[in-house]
Amino acid sequence: MTDSTKALRLSDPDIPTGDFSTHSSDETLELAKRIGERANGGEVFLLYGDLGAGKTVFAKGIGAGLGIDPADVTSPTFTLVNGYEGRLRFYHIDLYRLEPGDHKSLGIEEILEDEKAVTVIEWAERLGEAVEKGIVVAIDYVSNSERKLQITRS
Repeated sequence: MTDSTKALRLSDPDIPTGDFSTHSSDETLELAKRIGERANGGEVFLLYGDLGAGKTVFAKGIGAGLGIDPADVTSPTFTLVNGYEGRLRFYHIDLYRLEPGDHKSLGIEEILEDEKAVTVIEWAERLGEAVEKGIVVAIDYVSNSERKLQITRS
């Protein structure tokens, strides 16, 4: 049993926090899907990690947990914000192409006020101090097949 599978057996209905290991993109997606299934609206996931670490795979998993086909969840690198309808509204924001502080024209503040939505923000470090609270997901690339994820609340 992998660390991610063991952690998902928690009976706590809240979003699990802690350290997780996944050994494939499918495991990363499944971990995030299980987390997305626990979402009730108002959650903001702040994703950190290098290029190729698995941030978009994690976002696809959150979408899957909300009843959205993961194939439909694409990285909004050029559009910056994609919205989807599932069990809850799902916003996927990618700030890769922005300089820190340039997010103000995107309307992120209005998105974050939507308590019936779940929001995932890739490259969250580019927000500066715009988000006071969220679920921080730091994804570290260990090898082609392994990732370490640290999930905490800010």
